Amino acid sequence: MLRSFLQLSIRNLFRKNRLFTAINISGLAIGLTSLFLIALFIYDEYSFDTYHRNADRIHRVVVDFKEEGNTINWARTSAPIGRYLTGAYPEVEEVVRLRKNTGTDLLSRDEIKFYEEKLFFADSTLFNVFDFSLSSGNPAKALTDKNSIVITEALAKKYFASEDPIGKTLRLNNLIDLKITGILNEIPTNSHFVADAFITFSSLDESLGEKRLTHWGWMDHYTYVLLTKGSTPQQLEAKFPDLIKRNAPEWVSEKENLYLQPLKSIHLHSDLKDEITSNSHEGYSYILGTIALFILLMACVNFVNLSTATLTTRFKEISIQKILGAGKLHLTIYFWIESIMICTIALMTAFILTSLILPYFNLTAGKQLSIAGSLWLVAPALLVTMLIGFLSGIIPTIQTGRLNILSLSKSGGKSISKSSIRTALITFQFCVSIVLITGTWIVSTQFRFLKSSRVGFTSDRVIVLPVKDRSQNDRHSTIINEINHVPGVVKACYSSSTPASNNAYTYTYTLVGSEAGEQLLAAYFVDEHFFDLYEVKLQQGRFPDVEKKDTLVEIVLNQAAVKQLRLTQPIGQLVTGQVKGRVVGVVEDFNYATLHSSIGPMIIYSYPQNFRFVSIKWREGKNQNQLATIEKRWQELYPGYPMEYFFLDDKIQQLYGVESQLSKAYTAFSVIAIVIAGIGLIGLTTYLLNRKRKEISIRKVFGSSTSQLVGWIYSGYIKIILIATLIAWAIGYYWMQQWLAGFAFKTELSATHFILPAA
Repeated sequence: MLRSFLQLSIRNLFRKNRLFTAINISGLAIGLTSLFLIALFIYDEYSFDTYHRNADRIHRVVVDFKEEGNTINWARTSAPIGRYLTGAYPEVEEVVRLRKNTGTDLLSRDEIKFYEEKLFFADSTLFNVFDFSLSSGNPAKALTDKNSIVITEALAKKYFASEDPIGKTLRLNNLIDLKITGILNEIPTNSHFVADAFITFSSLDESLGEKRLTHWGWMDHYTYVLLTKGSTPQQLEAKFPDLIKRNAPEWVSEKENLYLQPLKSIHLHSDLKDEITSNSHEGYSYILGTIALFILLMACVNFVNLSTATLTTRFKEISIQKILGAGKLHLTIYFWIESIMICTIALMTAFILTSLILPYFNLTAGKQLSIAGSLWLVAPALLVTMLIGFLSGIIPTIQTGRLNILSLSKSGGKSISKSSIRTALITFQFCVSIVLITGTWIVSTQFRFLKSSRVGFTSDRVIVLPVKDRSQNDRHSTIINEINHVPGVVKACYSSSTPASNNAYTYTYTLVGSEAGEQLLAAYFVDEHFFDLYEVKLQQGRFPDVEKKDTLVEIVLNQAAVKQLRLTQPIGQLVTGQVKGRVVGVVEDFNYATLHSSIGPMIIYSYPQNFRFVSIKWREGKNQNQLATIEKRWQELYPGYPMEYFFLDDKIQQLYGVESQLSKAYTAFSVIAIVIAGIGLIGLTTYLLNRKRKEISIRKVFGSSTSQLVGWIYSGYIKIILIATLIAWAIGYYWMQQWLAGFAFKTELSATHFILPAA
């Protein structure tokens, strides 16, 4: 019997109904391919940092810093916390502190000089907490000696070519000679931070000094704790107040609240101030997973629709089988064989497509996924395929089981052709297609809005040069004058930070005329040209005269600071705290961080010691000759420090890299879902029109025009489209409103976002 059913299935699928078999296989293959790609993506997202053997026991110490009702949630802590945690409590097995300097660091070996972005300072306990391994060197001793460094193989080749780097030295920022004590194996990409080198923590004594390393208010270190077996994070958190009370100044207990963050939760659930790198969000995986489910369901809908529709051509076959004694079980097995055969071919095709598409998907999603490293996918893929084949074979069985032999022998049997199940499934396809088009359009619009918007400032034709040698900062006016004389340069300025770049300082200040008390404010230190170059608008008062010699520094606030400090007359107010000064002006808010969050309070004044960037505005776009001239002059101004630069617009775009990559992924998979729906509907319509050729011919004979025939054909879909559109609009509006609520700055929903997808 099975052999007979197999032969009949092959003849029916690959001879009589080749077109619809091809549509079913291609639809299912595309759907399964999309499912596999998204499954690999989601699995990778949830696997971050899980490769550490003790991942469940590793936690990051983070800080809530409270100031007069305002709270900043820091990913970083002060250096003393890690020092006083070590050996203090039975719950603590190991502690490791990490520090990453802002921007890049200069590494050099003789004339070989490069700016490196992924250099970390680390305690010698690094390898006791994290499962980072060395291909050469002893992990227990690699970071114990002062001014030691371990580097990756890639960095070793970069500076030493084929030489053995162990025991040789690299110079850091033209200040410290570091001895190479180990070669670090490449850190897996599914880590919330990836390093090219680790420098022993004690090397910071020379560059930062004892004062900063013992100060409880400098949040510039990442502190990780390995708990002892059997200990819970709650047990250690309960002892943090005691830690602060015994070791910190009195003010710390009033302002700082420490708590533990599980290592494995950082990548998907952490969005604190000064994260090491931009983390992802769990919601992105939910959205992609939902799209994958929709794609698979639509492929199954096509399968079921075409399977039930083509039953009407098999009246004689089914009648003969029933006459010869085939019962419901026999027909069920018959249809299951057909379904599973199609699903198996689709599965093999999907694996081939996944292998071919994966490199391009990796580029889009910023991943390094591979089929070879994801063998876990095989078992779920087989299970899903068999389940689809099983469920897809049930509906044809139910349809034929309800019919008797007499009805099957009549060519006009309408109970199959006018299937309510098929109508419901087509409605589902239309609904999902409209929702996906609407959602993809709004998501893409929002991400374009984030990347292109500049609130309160302009960044066109601006390049930024990081300043590595701050010993020249007292000559900033002279240097700016020299840069301004370069042909094509409109203007230049020094500043501690650049707009929209998440690199502002944060300090506490008190305004004498405010009832708000001491407040945490984002601080920008700028010269007199900053406001003009970035076209920051003055709201009241005047810009500061930074050349004016006075005991009180001239200060500018933004509108958010005036609001938070509850100032009715800000001009003339005295400021104390990190600086002693007087407010001379208020500027309109400009986003100094990304547009994910609202614009916070900011204070701006001149403090040359902390100037970190030179911004230059060109007269015309990007000009290599001008850059070469600047570079030559830079070498004279800052000997030993090669010029490093970036275009500000490009840097701002990078801050939205995760959203940009996922936007492309959303768009691609939504298009795939729509294509699958289109393929299925075209196949179904083609079949139904073939069945109605006689009716169409008769209508034409009686004078029906082409437009009338098209209207008659479309009339069958009008009701379905209307129902699907109303449902899709309700779902899409609610879904997008909820999603957009997570952004402080967002695009506005319009009727066009909903009408055009339906059209």
